[in-house]
Amino acid sequence: MNKTVIFSLLGCFLFLIASCSDSNQSAKEEPQKKIATSTQAEKTPVKKKSNCKLTMGWDPWEPYQYLTVDDTVSGLEIELVSAIAKEADCELTFEQKSWMKLLNGIRSGTIDMLGGASKTEARETFAHFSDDYRHESFVLYVRSGEEKKFANKSLKEILEGDFKLGVTEDYIYGKEVSSLQDLPTLKAKFVSVPTSEVNYYNLVQNHIDGFLEDPFVAGYTIKRKGLQDEIMKLPIVIHSGDVALMFSKKSVQQETVEAFNQALKRLKASGVYDKILEKYSF
Repeated sequence: MNKTVIFSLLGCFLFLIASCSDSNQSAKEEPQKKIATSTQAEKTPVKKKSNCKLTMGWDPWEPYQYLTVDDTVSGLEIELVSAIAKEADCELTFEQKSWMKLLNGIRSGTIDMLGGASKTEARETFAHFSDDYRHESFVLYVRSGEEKKFANKSLKEILEGDFKLGVTEDYIYGKEVSSLQDLPTLKAKFVSVPTSEVNYYNLVQNHIDGFLEDPFVAGYTIKRKGLQDEIMKLPIVIHSGDVALMFSKKSVQQETVEAFNQALKRLKASGVYDKILEKYSF
């Protein structure tokens, strides 16, 4: 056998050995790649996207609904409804308009939902309503140091004395206050102002002896104005009604409303509901 043949056979033998070595190495590495890929997938599960997306209309009313300095919608109402929506697996976006334009949006379906709504027969023709989710009430506020003079007295008994009560035009205070305003002997005791902010000034300046205000609004305003040492609330609460979430019949199904009702029940049972209210209490 000549040298050329010997070298050719030796070259083929070496090539076969190298090929087998590469094949064995690849076989060892392939399972490791699969294991690593599987582990990575377990660490980063894909989040399921919600099929429920709703537009909530709102108009400014501190501390219920307002814009922060960075143009984020915030407030008691926003936090409360957002928590209910999250529990119901719904995503919310927010749209600011006047109340009348928001109502028209509910009629047409361009706005999906509103908070703080009172249920009426007229509105039920174009809107679904959730269960009541928030109580609305008014509390009597007086000057600090004078609260003992009114201990154990009803609002009627207080007004029958030397007392002037500040109220805000167009506020609906409920049947109890309306009936007192209709009494000829007490009618002059009510001092009406165009905006609620005026009541705080009138009380501190002794133009009135007290005023009625939503406790969350009053707590927020008193703190903002630095009047914690000058104004005190009495344990007189006037319940004016309950409010619900209002959903457009044009864009929202009844099943979504029921999901919100069940979510509200779970939030109340878990204590999350009360924690949100406590953040805004004074």
